[in-house]
Amino acid sequence: MIDKWTDLSDFLAHDHVYSSTPTRLDCGGSTDHRLTGLLCRSWHPVTANIAVDLRAHVRLSPYNSGQVFVDINGLGKQEFTVPHLPLTGPFALISALVCYFGVHGFHLEIRTEFPFQSGLGGSGAVTIALIGAMQAALRNEAPKTRDFPGIVQFAHNLEDSLFRNTGMQDQAAALYGGANLWKWQYAHRLSFRRQQLVSDVSSLNGHILLAYTGRPHLQSQNGSQMLEKFKETGALSLFVSISDQARKFAGSLEHRDFRLAGECLAEEHRLRSTLFPVTRQDDLELIEMAMNARCGVSVTGNGGGGCIWAIGEKRDIAELKTQWNGAFRRRKTGHLLPVSATGDGLQVRIEPVGAQPEAVWRRGYE
Repeated sequence: MIDKWTDLSDFLAHDHVYSSTPTRLDCGGSTDHRLTGLLCRSWHPVTANIAVDLRAHVRLSPYNSGQVFVDINGLGKQEFTVPHLPLTGPFALISALVCYFGVHGFHLEIRTEFPFQSGLGGSGAVTIALIGAMQAALRNEAPKTRDFPGIVQFAHNLEDSLFRNTGMQDQAAALYGGANLWKWQYAHRLSFRRQQLVSDVSSLNGHILLAYTGRPHLQSQNGSQMLEKFKETGALSLFVSISDQARKFAGSLEHRDFRLAGECLAEEHRLRSTLFPVTRQDDLELIEMAMNARCGVSVTGNGGGGCIWAIGEKRDIAELKTQWNGAFRRRKTGHLLPVSATGDGLQVRIEPVGAQPEAVWRRGYE
């Protein structure tokens, strides 16, 4: 059966492939899912997000022909003999991509600069990094910009098929980078339009703050819990309002009005909380601190856990940073994450064997 597959071991014996992608912070998530996109289409659903330099890293090197060896920091290591690959469990996404591309004879390493299940779109970032690396190994060149829309759609289709009710914003942010407003189209064909919001995304640094609560967020591989709540309640107007706040948030970034951006993010979080409230007292304390500091705040994992992020004027963010640090020291769990906006989306390199590896291969997320 694998006679139709490509053995990468010979190519990788001379050149290793490296790829990396950013994660994201968002306002207006869940409007990018197939169901909400279809039902809200008359209101033109959108999501605003900011790509951040907490990246997923992939490296391909040679391995035994007919086999794939996978090493993921935080999840473990496993050897597979193709085409017998698991489509459930922690290696499901990788297995699906290996089957799609029809490749074997490689050692796949994945390192992340963000915590597992942090709610930052890490799965989408890993998917795009894997697609970029595998395409580069097959074609001996990185994907072209003209191919990006198709890559986002393929990545979404794959994750949506495996995990049910996944959106497109994570894959889009990982591939393109930057601060963008995404306009979703889920009618007769799957599509999106991208509106860049900020030419120099480094100007956002100092206006954003990101913290890991110390616990994974509540999302599961059985589908979006937010979407399940939507189906239970039929709260169409709520998602239209969330999308409206994302559109206002995007406009505030364009005009560098960070106080207004905070107000929009806070209102988006309030709307979302009516359907999926935050209940953990530790998370509620961080949210209250942000509100008292006149910053907008939202959780990245629906219902709490994962990360909490804030946006506002620099002096207000600096004050909030001090308060959040104090809370984490008192609790002895959770911490701030080093966050900076990035215009760099998918990055792919083909390097001769023996070239100095990136520092990320020596550390990963700790």
